[in-house]
Amino acid sequence: MTITSEEIVGFEDETAELMHRLIWGTKHLDVVALVGMPGIGKTTMAKRLYTHNDITSRFEVCSWCTISQVYNKRKTLLELLGNLVPLNDNTTRRSNDELAVELRKRLLRNKYFIVIDDLWSIDTWDALKRCFPDDYNGSRIILTTRQDKIASYTKVFSAPHRLRLFTDEESWRLMQKNVFVAEESCPPELVVIGARIAQICGGLPLAIILVAGVLAKLEKDEVRWEEVAYGLSSCISGDKQKYMDIINLSYKRLPGHLTNGFVYFGKHFEDELLVRELIQLWIAEEFAVGNELKSAEDVAKEYVKELIDSNLVMVVGRSLFGEVKAIRMHDLLREFCLSSCKSYRSPNSTAAERERGISLDFRYNYKQAEYLYPHSAISRVPYSVDDVLNQNNFLIFDCISFFAKPRITSLRVLDLVCVTLSNASYIQFLINLRYLALKGNFKEDPSWLSNLKYLKTLILRESRRLDLSYAIWGMLSLKHLEVTGKPAVIRCHAPEFKIKRRLTKLQWLSFVHLPEGEEFQEFVSKVPNLVKMRCLVDELQGDQTCIRLPGLDSLNKLESLKLKISFLKRAAKRLDQVNFPTNLKKLTLSSGQLPWSEISTIGRLVNLEVLKLESNAFEGEKWDVENEEFQNLKLLMFYKMNIPQWNFMSFPNLQHLIFRNSRLKTIPRDFENLPLLQMIEVSWCKCSHDALNSAQEIKKTQTDMGNHEFKLIIKSREEDEEEEEEFGSNWQVDVHLRNWKYLFCFVLALFLIIFQHFFQLLMK
Repeated sequence: MTITSEEIVGFEDETAELMHRLIWGTKHLDVVALVGMPGIGKTTMAKRLYTHNDITSRFEVCSWCTISQVYNKRKTLLELLGNLVPLNDNTTRRSNDELAVELRKRLLRNKYFIVIDDLWSIDTWDALKRCFPDDYNGSRIILTTRQDKIASYTKVFSAPHRLRLFTDEESWRLMQKNVFVAEESCPPELVVIGARIAQICGGLPLAIILVAGVLAKLEKDEVRWEEVAYGLSSCISGDKQKYMDIINLSYKRLPGHLTNGFVYFGKHFEDELLVRELIQLWIAEEFAVGNELKSAEDVAKEYVKELIDSNLVMVVGRSLFGEVKAIRMHDLLREFCLSSCKSYRSPNSTAAERERGISLDFRYNYKQAEYLYPHSAISRVPYSVDDVLNQNNFLIFDCISFFAKPRITSLRVLDLVCVTLSNASYIQFLINLRYLALKGNFKEDPSWLSNLKYLKTLILRESRRLDLSYAIWGMLSLKHLEVTGKPAVIRCHAPEFKIKRRLTKLQWLSFVHLPEGEEFQEFVSKVPNLVKMRCLVDELQGDQTCIRLPGLDSLNKLESLKLKISFLKRAAKRLDQVNFPTNLKKLTLSSGQLPWSEISTIGRLVNLEVLKLESNAFEGEKWDVENEEFQNLKLLMFYKMNIPQWNFMSFPNLQHLIFRNSRLKTIPRDFENLPLLQMIEVSWCKCSHDALNSAQEIKKTQTDMGNHEFKLIIKSREEDEEEEEEFGSNWQVDVHLRNWKYLFCFVLALFLIIFQHFFQLLMK
């Protein structure tokens, strides 16, 4: 995901002043605190600075993190590190202290720029600042906070910068930008009333954007805009309540089908949220229901888009192609949702209605959260299970409490990913579950999952190597299986049972361990409607010469496939030639050890837009790309690959070329002639000077052709061993310098002693 950096209106003078502070000034590490009320644009300003060309060109490394009101140290450290190095399993298994040391190591000897967004606590800053070395090279930290005491406490050299409210002129410009599309201008008859509406918003950018979201959905009619102006004018004068009334105006204008989802989103998610996770929860709660023309997923996606278009949620992460991946609600909007929850409670609701969903979450005060719970939404806290409410920590949780309280069999959503389960089998009695999320390190056989006939979404975080061979074939309603950690084993041809069922509703399968050969063919025949699959495949017998994947091309609805090959005995073995589904749009292939000549099978996939090759997916010294291949490919990525000598007369639609953790000798100059190319990234690669020179020449040619949006990203190319050697070399230089200093001091002291002795002789 990438941090969004949409065009920003206003604050031009503020931006110039802050840029001067960041680029010039002291050589010491400095902290610039942006302080102001909620909704004034602190995060927006930080994004403008973070993505500014003068920043990205002058600082060697940049990173961003967002701090929640409840500080999660591990999440923050991983977020900061993830922008500096590729994260892997070894990194994520480290302790918090080890992650802090690694972060400091990555920043040492680099001129860095860090953004710490939404800082709530002095203690949080004290815990983080140890990670930021001062190498006297002009490194800078931007932090945003709404508290003056925090801004003053974090001051090093620069005084905190308090953002002002928008001027009337800036307010009207921002409103026009959000009401009218790029080629559309405001009709003359609406200029006066529009400017008045912008002025009523009081110069708060968030309020302006919310009202603009309302106007954008109305007819461009003076009467309708007058109605909005009248509604705003009736807001009371108190600053915070006034802005709450403006939010309420936007909320009341929402279509009925969005109100539940809006309040639900704001109440349960303080941090940014993956769109796909929100969609699964909405479907489980039946906030989004499919019909004959559209699936429930498509309906939910439209709801997310409506919330974004209404400016009620912010886009915080997009894919390289602009697809929304993560969203977040502003703190003021979330406060509104929480207050709405109080008034939304129904005193006449039954226990079964109130207990539609439970999620144990260690971050919240449970007694307070019980009071806030609305009867028609999942609760992120244990609000009414007595055995749970009497506790304050949930390191280990025994699900027997569910069995002891039969009334909660009405549960539709159960999220327990933050706790370690000592016994999970009692969940099988919650027969109405639609959504189940667990930390998958429980020890017992998970075959009890087959009793959950209505389950649509199953998420297993930090999973052990669980065997789902029996359980999965009983979950006939399952649409989404997501496993992180060790892959879940699935067999359909095991000697102890013969499976006759088909999972015709299953669309998402990630991350599973499958056998190859005939059993693989039988498996794919039982999941005919897969849209996305991420799997590890290995041989059943160690004496085979290759791994076969027959029947893979029968998955004619499959759009995204990540395929990793595991060999029990790697010598002289490889993946057999594969026939991929023709509808495939995204393919990640890892460890196949195929010769480059066989990549033509992939090149002929007419719908393929994304290709990622990892860990010796292909091997050899040369790759020739034929003219008719990869006609619609938009992204080509290499990860942990030995890049061969290659030439091509293809890739007419390529936009992004990425090399990470790879060995790279050269980049073909043919890329300079691709008209749609937007970016070349070379990150953490061991590459030759020729490769870097080629990248620079490609950038120059693209710029000369008028492609000023083209980006060349080159990150640290040193491997760990090289860094250690460099550190050792620097240490030796430091030792020599220190020895010279000692020698100089010794000579100076000796000279002073001799001079003093000589002076005493003269005096005599």
